[in-house]
Amino acid sequence: MDKFLNYFENEDFVQWALNPTPELDKFWNNYFREHPSERKEAENARLLLTQIKAKKENADTEQILKLYSGIINRIGRKNKKQQSRRLVVHLMRYAAVALTFLIIGALIVIQYNKNLNIAKYQPVVHLQDESEARLVLADGKKIILNEKESTIEYSPKGQIIINSQDTIKKQESASSTEMNQLIMPFGKNSSILLPDGTLAYVNAGSRLVYPTTFQGKSREVFLMGEGFFKVAHNPEIPFVVKTNDISVVAYGTSFNIAAYPTDKIIETVLVEGKVVLREGSFNIFKKDVELTPGNLASFNRETLETVTRKVNISDYVAWHEGFLNFQSTDLNRIVVKLERYYNIKLYLDNPMLGMRRISGKLELREEKDKVLGVLASTARAELFKINETTYGLK
Repeated sequence: MDKFLNYFENEDFVQWALNPTPELDKFWNNYFREHPSERKEAENARLLLTQIKAKKENADTEQILKLYSGIINRIGRKNKKQQSRRLVVHLMRYAAVALTFLIIGALIVIQYNKNLNIAKYQPVVHLQDESEARLVLADGKKIILNEKESTIEYSPKGQIIINSQDTIKKQESASSTEMNQLIMPFGKNSSILLPDGTLAYVNAGSRLVYPTTFQGKSREVFLMGEGFFKVAHNPEIPFVVKTNDISVVAYGTSFNIAAYPTDKIIETVLVEGKVVLREGSFNIFKKDVELTPGNLASFNRETLETVTRKVNISDYVAWHEGFLNFQSTDLNRIVVKLERYYNIKLYLDNPMLGMRRISGKLELREEKDKVLGVLASTARAELFKINETTYGLK
């Protein structure tokens, strides 16, 4: 019985039971070849996990207990010829205990998965100088990007071309475990043509972590902030954008994802193709969310709920073309976007002003004073300048 319960505390086993991968299959199959006596209990534990996962999201504790009892009975009938009746009764008696271990194990895995995401893509450097845009290569080499809008391109030969001028030779011994970082502070943005041909636009105040080369059965990058992706089509190898909370899986499509650490909501908008959203935290009742073009998926970091709705795509993706479109949008929301884009502070003299809904279009590549003036006029407010980086509306 102890071994049976221990499987629920083993995060690797729970991951394998609920989200198997070829690597996990290989590991556990090898393990059971070396420990054949544990195979039966492991199969029973895996059966329990997969059965619970199949239940509806609104399943309550009573439903789970009934399900657990049913599975234990099934296990007992299956092993009737090999196990005594006393053992079956013993298993039933400890059903509630096993459920407790299951919940504890799930909570352990929640923290484990969050730590894994952070550790796997942990930045090699920290944003010590927030005014400095840079590309940090896997070998530690740092390339400063002085332009407000920079371009980076990986050539077919593996060279890195910066702003169509400077060329960096191919990185030696490139592998999918060597991670590069594109760091964009507030006030700057960049586009990057990744090694697989995917074009990514990285917005101000964002960080994109990606491998030197894509290998294996998926193309994974990590995003903190906002990015627009035009994914190179490859139906055999999905392109995955990971954040600390969700993953967006695509095969050849265009979409925008905004996942700033300070925002409560992560927004994913699909322009064309198809993407699937997967919650990053451990949740045995979670469901993948599939988006269709023209739809927005809003993931709430606090409630772990995702809501989808039809939207005007341009309002969410035009930034990568130098525009900011908004239709009946709270002024507060627009202010946040402009603060990031220009690396400024824009204070509202009256907090109620931030709730004012406005519609319009701003050309972001214009001088910021002109853009802010247009915003003030549209919001029926007065713009005042405190210094070069600080403004107010009243």
